[in-house]
Amino acid sequence: MKFPVLSSCVVYRSLKSIGCNIFLFFCLLASSILVSCKKDHIEPDDTSYKKEKTIFVYMPWTGSKQNLYDYFKNNIEDIKKGIVEQGGLKNTNLLVFIAKSKDKSHLIRIGYQKGACYNDTLTVYPDGAMNTPHKLAALLDKVTEVAPAPLYSMIIGCHGVGWIYSESVSPAMRRRISTALDKNQAMGLPITRQSRYLGGTDIQMDIDDLANGIKRSKVQHLQFLLFDDCNMANIETAYELNRATDYIIACPTEIMGHGMPYSDMWKYLAPTQPDYKNAIESFHRFYSNYSIGSLPYHFGTISVTDCRKIDEMIGVLETIHNKYTLGTDVGSELQILDGYVPSVFFDFSDYIHRLCANDTELIKRFDATLLQLVPYERHTEAYFSALENAGDHYIKSCCGLTISASSTNNMVSRSKYRSNFYALFQ
Repeated sequence: MKFPVLSSCVVYRSLKSIGCNIFLFFCLLASSILVSCKKDHIEPDDTSYKKEKTIFVYMPWTGSKQNLYDYFKNNIEDIKKGIVEQGGLKNTNLLVFIAKSKDKSHLIRIGYQKGACYNDTLTVYPDGAMNTPHKLAALLDKVTEVAPAPLYSMIIGCHGVGWIYSESVSPAMRRRISTALDKNQAMGLPITRQSRYLGGTDIQMDIDDLANGIKRSKVQHLQFLLFDDCNMANIETAYELNRATDYIIACPTEIMGHGMPYSDMWKYLAPTQPDYKNAIESFHRFYSNYSIGSLPYHFGTISVTDCRKIDEMIGVLETIHNKYTLGTDVGSELQILDGYVPSVFFDFSDYIHRLCANDTELIKRFDATLLQLVPYERHTEAYFSALENAGDHYIKSCCGLTISASSTNNMVSRSKYRSNFYALFQ
């Protein structure tokens, strides 16, 4: 932009006999050109877009052991990278609830301005997790107050163990799981987001309480609920949440402590209409090449469940149950998708195919319904567990959802009486 300045100087020298007014005119002209060029390079901020959607990231306190706080901070930074890459938040609000201790958490708005993200702390809470329906509803009401939008989606980052109820785990089982996790970590194995229920070692939340909290809040219903946790893609959880969200994005097995690759996935999750297929593909690409230090850990399973199709699947399962009884043992070759002893989570499709082994028409009906219920699924050749049966395990069947119907684990038998899903098949 040197040209306008030099030209004004030449004008001054050649026309000085006419007077200063013309010189001032050209100086002002040159200045206006410089200012207009500078404005052309100012980057837009997120306030210049109409907000059509709010994404709320919930990262509660995950306990004194296997704590995920440092991973959560990395996740937030990855989200920010994704925001910067796409040039801002555009038509999406982003709020984060994150806890560093059992009795302190922050509600933060993440904004974008001049090519960078910034944090705006809105509220400090004397609570590390809103783990009751009442407290969660109040938190979500706050989200709607400070970030109103026609659509709401939610990301939950913590430990998880599917639909299992916290009260169902005996003290002896807790000690066994804790001992196994400590032993494996001492051996140098990485941690996963697997602990107990939804939450961590100190604070837990059951899935029906989560559903009730969402439905009682002003949010009422989510566009999608992404579980950045272990073992949350199962038919039992999908049934419990089908009135609270349209879609569930989750892992049928454990997920590495790193969690979701948000810098890759964000551009597919943030739009008013998410691109679920490419979100799943980006997860698969990331974990197909994931390593910790120099060691490859190519383990990752993920799926998208369309909860609006749950009723159709329940109709199929009622027919299957009336003929073959859900919960029947189908043999030792059934695909296991966890590291518990006894196993808790089995591949949903493999179980039904074995249960209805000679019923071609019923299997065909199930498969067609499953294709509608789980439109997208990706998995690596093996999954990893940090639990009692630690290490990598080959996958021969993974449809994107698990079922626990035939499990002999006490956690399952003690949880079934409270499950709305299993109440359908009594």
